[in-house]
Amino acid sequence: MELEQLVVLIAFDEYKTLSKAAESLHVSQPVLTRLMKKLEEELDIPLFERSKNRIAFNETGKLAVEHARRVINDIDTMKSALKEFDRKLHTFSIGSCAPAPKSYLSEKASRFYVEKTISQEIRDENVLIEGLKDKTYTVIIMPYDIEDEEIESIPFMDEQLFFSLPPEHPFADKKSLSLKEMDGDKMLLMNNIGFWNKMVVKNMPHTKFLIQQDRSTFFDLIELSSLVSFTSDYTLKHEGKPTNRVFIPISDQDAKVTFYCWYLKENEKELKPFLYHVN
Repeated sequence: MELEQLVVLIAFDEYKTLSKAAESLHVSQPVLTRLMKKLEEELDIPLFERSKNRIAFNETGKLAVEHARRVINDIDTMKSALKEFDRKLHTFSIGSCAPAPKSYLSEKASRFYVEKTISQEIRDENVLIEGLKDKTYTVIIMPYDIEDEEIESIPFMDEQLFFSLPPEHPFADKKSLSLKEMDGDKMLLMNNIGFWNKMVVKNMPHTKFLIQQDRSTFFDLIELSSLVSFTSDYTLKHEGKPTNRVFIPISDQDAKVTFYCWYLKENEKELKPFLYHVN
């Protein structure tokens, strides 16, 4: 029995006539008829009621169509599962709660797993945890540690937030600033910075945030405007310090985070060399 024969059964059930079924499969009507007869011969069971000008499924044929649909569906499921499994074998997938640790860990992974594709994205924390458990992600980056029967974690980097102020700002000479002290002004804020978005919005409820989607536009506005923005020690180290800005560390405890790399305990042996390299 060939899959093509099952596809023919399904097409005939959907279109009800040989001509329309043949047209949908881009084959001739005689080819379709031969495939249907061949299937009956291989099964040694009649599947159709035939008259001079009409052909239709008998009761056994109707049951055959149901089974054919299940077989085709199982094959499609098998193909998808195998493709996804193969993708995971050749992909190191990182899910992160913030951009800086994502960049850091992605760089480490690309150097360590030169034969693999490194995928990376920023998602909400609950999505990351579910993705780790269902193996969508190889590792995830979270802003806290965990004690779990299935999951292990290691700390791998810290990040401190700063206010980026124009030199003429009244607080430009401060050694540190709290989020509350700066609440109520207009501020530039990059979109998709993970949990940092929620943290600053929560702690600065009276601030009007001017959300920017494009990073180059964001930096242009920093250079050309006097609007306050956020940056971090990681960004300042890796992207440089704009000359027209003063950088004041944020004193709130929420503004300094230790990031943890979470992974499934069942994968610890496989990941151990990489984790040692990261830590």
